[in-house]
Amino acid sequence: MSGGLSNADIVRRFYEGWNSGDIDFAELVAEDIVNHQPEAEPARGRSRFADAIRGVMAAVPDSRWTISDVLTDGDRVAVRITWSGTYGAPQFRGLPITAPSTFSAEHIHIYRVADRKLAEHWVVRDDLAMLRQLGAVES
Repeated sequence: MSGGLSNADIVRRFYEGWNSGDIDFAELVAEDIVNHQPEAEPARGRSRFADAIRGVMAAVPDSRWTISDVLTDGDRVAVRITWSGTYGAPQFRGLPITAPSTFSAEHIHIYRVADRKLAEHWVVRDDLAMLRQLGAVES
């Protein structure tokens, strides 16, 4: 990886890889990354982070991440981003999905970057909007 990349560039590369279906986890993600999700204890380690992302990629193979805003402060990068695609898994967050459905949901992701790699991740998701679009809950 080029030494001239900013922390924001590293985050953008991560989403470019996701959009193309080919994230270079070894290049972009620290071995000891900590992944904070709203519904779980933090998960630690690149392999667990990669497994989680690959699971999402399998459920939404046409995932598209569109960055609206990027804010940086020191080692932190925050992105306001829209995730869209066709959800094909039989359930989402424990609720049944009866047929593949398209969706578009806004997220806020915050990353801590250390040594030019994603070292920590936090997310705030609009799961309710997504569940409505997937038909798992009534509008």
